[in-house]
Amino acid sequence: MSKIRIYSLLLILLALSSCGNNRSGSQAGILSEKKMVELLVDTHLTDAILFADNSRSDEKRDKALFYYPSLLEKHGITKTQMDSSVAWYMRNPAAYARVYEQVMKDLEKLQAADKKKEITE
Repeated sequence: MSKIRIYSLLLILLALSSCGNNRSGSQAGILSEKKMVELLVDTHLTDAILFADNSRSDEKRDKALFYYPSLLEKHGITKTQMDSSVAWYMRNPAAYARVYEQVMKDLEKLQAADKKKEITE
């Protein structure tokens, strides 16, 4: 009877340890938090460029069809890898919150540097 209890306890411990919260990058194909931040910063900058563009909608579409695949190429990832990473982070809100906190900090730094550059010019 005690062997069954010991095996049951070991099985429960094994099951509980496998349920841990995987951090980004620990799963194959998922971007690390650092890489996800870099990709999202560039994506938001691209979105801003396209949003501020006053050209015709078909010209904007053509630019978007160029810019977004170029972002993936710049970061050395595929659309599938990006989609999988976004899906993973959406299922792990604590990790996604950390990523977006850093994205906001990086965008604020870029904005401050741009303002400083405007003042000195």
